[in-house]
Amino acid sequence: MSALVSVLASAASLIFNTASSGPAKSVASRRGGADVEPEPSAVVTLSPQAEAMAGFAGKGIMVSQGKVENALGALTTVARSTTGGAANAVSAALSGRPVSTQDFQELLTRFGADDAQKAQLTAGFDANKDGAISQDEFLKGLAKTKGTQGTPADADFSQAVMQLMDRGGSGNADGTVAAKEFAAFSTAFAATAAKRPLVA
Repeated sequence: MSALVSVLASAASLIFNTASSGPAKSVASRRGGADVEPEPSAVVTLSPQAEAMAGFAGKGIMVSQGKVENALGALTTVARSTTGGAANAVSAALSGRPVSTQDFQELLTRFGADDAQKAQLTAGFDANKDGAISQDEFLKGLAKTKGTQGTPADADFSQAVMQLMDRGGSGNADGTVAAKEFAAFSTAFAATAAKRPLVA
């Protein structure tokens, strides 16, 4: 009887150790403990703070990384849609400065997008298909990441945007877009728009 208990205890220990080590630990141990780049998560979600930022985008407010602390941490509102007037000097400077699809694809490349992802994201953000992405189009695209409403195409676009934010820039590919990851993408877009000449 004690031999059976010993075998069961050994089997339980083996199962527990295998389950608790997970695939990342087994890969790292096979590679001599070297750091292994994480694989992108299949389904990405927004943290509560990033979800709030997507909600701001839906209201025409772009949140970006900045030096001023506020309720979301080291983030500050840098631009607001010009509907009803500009909210501040940054908004006035950025309004009317669309980002060309070529510049937008370069931004996506910096975030690690491949050619298929760049084509999908560019087409999704350039809603009016004029070859440029306005601040309003960018904000509407970001707003699609909040919630699961919409068409299957919207859901695919939303996941593509969140996967890019989760692994590109300051992302860690953990399956959740943190506020700083969301803001890093907005900041990169705002910086690209600021480099463009004003459109008449």
